[in-house]
Amino acid sequence: MRKILHVFLLIFFLLKYQSIPAKTILVDTAKTTVNCTNAVDIYQDKVPLFIDNDPFFLDEWNDVPLDGLSEGPFSKGNWHRLILESEVDVEKLMYFNYVLIPNIHIWVKEEGNNSIEYFSFGTNSDYYTTEQSRDYRGYVVPLSFKANKIKEIYFFMEGHGWPTHSDIYLYDPGVYRNNFERDNYVLTILRVVVLTMLTIGLVIGIISRQNVFLYYALSFYSGVLFAEVELGIFVKFLDVNYHHLSYYIRHFANIAYITSLLYFYKYLIGNDNSSFNAVLKWFAPFIHIYSVITFLLFLFSDNPTMIAIIFLSIVVVSWLSFLICFVLLLRSVRKNNIYAKYAFFVLVSRLIVIAIFVSLPHLGLIERSIYTDYLYYLFIGYESVFYFIMLMKKVINIYDERIELLSKQKQLEKAYSEAVLKGQEDERNRIGRELHDYVGGNLALVNKSDHLDGEEVKSIITSTIKTVREMSHGLITPTFNDVQNFEDAIFDLSSKYNSDDMSVFIKFVDWPDSNKKELLNHCYRVVQELLYNAEKHSEANSVHIQFFSDNNIGRIFYEDNGIGFNVNASKNGVGLANIRYRSNAMGGKSIIESSSYGTVIRIEDIHLD
Repeated sequence: MRKILHVFLLIFFLLKYQSIPAKTILVDTAKTTVNCTNAVDIYQDKVPLFIDNDPFFLDEWNDVPLDGLSEGPFSKGNWHRLILESEVDVEKLMYFNYVLIPNIHIWVKEEGNNSIEYFSFGTNSDYYTTEQSRDYRGYVVPLSFKANKIKEIYFFMEGHGWPTHSDIYLYDPGVYRNNFERDNYVLTILRVVVLTMLTIGLVIGIISRQNVFLYYALSFYSGVLFAEVELGIFVKFLDVNYHHLSYYIRHFANIAYITSLLYFYKYLIGNDNSSFNAVLKWFAPFIHIYSVITFLLFLFSDNPTMIAIIFLSIVVVSWLSFLICFVLLLRSVRKNNIYAKYAFFVLVSRLIVIAIFVSLPHLGLIERSIYTDYLYYLFIGYESVFYFIMLMKKVINIYDERIELLSKQKQLEKAYSEAVLKGQEDERNRIGRELHDYVGGNLALVNKSDHLDGEEVKSIITSTIKTVREMSHGLITPTFNDVQNFEDAIFDLSSKYNSDDMSVFIKFVDWPDSNKKELLNHCYRVVQELLYNAEKHSEANSVHIQFFSDNNIGRIFYEDNGIGFNVNASKNGVGLANIRYRSNAMGGKSIIESSSYGTVIRIEDIHLD
């Protein structure tokens, strides 16, 4: 394996740096467009001799390497040569198709002519100050060929810490204008489609308050901003003194894109986004600190090495964020999250496109494709439309789920109302039976029994009064205040159920004072329901009720040694329904376990603060 790697590297360097004779392109009038990039020679890592500001070279030219005219951020620039010859008199335009090159110096020599034409282009020049130059992208050098004359073109591209790359074309003037009118027409259509989709997504996000739409719009607006900078839109309309802002805008658009993309995936995945939350806890502060640091460095340093380090760092940070998205989406894919599957497919295709058409050319490892300008918008358009359709599907699913939940809620409310009405009816019947059987019976006994003496009558009336008082206490909502607090009320309630047949034990552990009277009333009614059921149905001789609290989160623990009951068969009963309802009203939950050895009921997660 190591030998194969050595052979591959040897072939790579031979292809990259082999020395060849000078190539000459014959300008053919039949060919309206010629890509001259592969015919360019490179004066690798050498500096020419300057005489009267004109460069002179030794005959030590090499073939252009595999990366074409792409130079990485740490490159100090290279000299290049292009030789052209025409058999007829003809006018041509030599075109450099990439805008974001800080400096391009061009010297044009013609055979038999001692004068040398010099052109200075790039974002540090005033090339785009004329109205005509703003209509086109890149840089154009007009060339007038005379029959059987050779033109030697020498040029030097300097990045000043930024990557540089360009293709060189030879155009007929008319074809050049037609091509760019066509290209601008295509780009305009792509811009309209993309911005329309993003704006719709943004409006939907604002109206529906769905964060996923807001981050969808933000991420792709950042992508559009990045693409427009690459196309040179800011260079054309900013003053020459502020052209360097284009590079800074590209940098921060990149940061905004990768950050908002993480948040977009987080909200898109939905319930499986815990991993994204964990990552964003450290990634969000990191990216903010990184943004501030790079902003200050841009503000106070113009050193090419520092700029190159910053540029390399954003490439690393971008690919780190893509790797994080890749891993987290893959986890969600394994959980069969349908949105993660679609997003993962788009992410993988994006990584391939970014690597081939952006990152590797920017690092000077491969040549920048002539289709990159279109590809920015084509891929942004593809992603924005794809994700928009996915988001609309997600919104439809969300609203369907809401409708289903509302339907279930109405059914539960109806069932609860019926249970409450049944409970009220049962309570009326119970009160009526107790009034009829006990109170009414005692009063009738006193009324019809002439043989009772005064003490017996007094005892019957006292017992009746006690029963009526207990019934009224069970119906009246207890008042918790400084005279009788919640614990006192519970102890008082338990005393009413204490008897020779059933012992009730109450214990409070770290139970705090609470001003939430409605919540305490729910707790009181739950305990009342538990004790009533224990007395009437459980046949228990021992009941334990304990109150616990930890960080103002309360728990009520009930246990008896009765005969138990079938939880599933009794789950729709009024008593259990009331317990569940009041538990939910307190923000808690009820857990019921019962067997022939007794019953355990836990009311948990009671928010006492």
